[in-house]
Amino acid sequence: MGGNPLLKLIAVDWFKVDKATDKIALHPKSLAQSDAGKNLPFILVINLEIPAKPNYSLVLYYAAERPVRKDSLLEKFADGTDQFRDARFKLIPSIVEGYWMVKRAVGTKACLLGKAVTCKYFRQDNFLEVCIYIKILHPLSFPFYLRTEISKPA
Repeated sequence: MGGNPLLKLIAVDWFKVDKATDKIALHPKSLAQSDAGKNLPFILVINLEIPAKPNYSLVLYYAAERPVRKDSLLEKFADGTDQFRDARFKLIPSIVEGYWMVKRAVGTKACLLGKAVTCKYFRQDNFLEVCIYIKILHPLSFPFYLRTEISKPA
């Protein structure tokens, strides 16, 4: 059993934007730009860009309570290359409540997001933003899309 998590979910934003927006953490209304956000030692910003008319961004903010340890995996991820990040950033899908068939179809196998969808990374000051562009027809089909990408041979 693992220890306490390094990062805790501290906020969620739902932005309605004219076009897909990378670097959402630089938006004036983003938590990363607030006084509280600037005082945190490290924030991991996950920006799920959902193409629609209009476009939406579901933004999740995970914060560290203390500075990131030098030479830790988190520090290597935050300051590493995009290839390093793509090889390690995983999503573990989970349907907590729902029909058995949906839970079975989605599964719980970890997926390297950088291999399934386009991920862009933006590192600045005390945060790392991961922009995940969901390039599918309907946002609710995202877990099924990942499932198909997982099952494709390399």
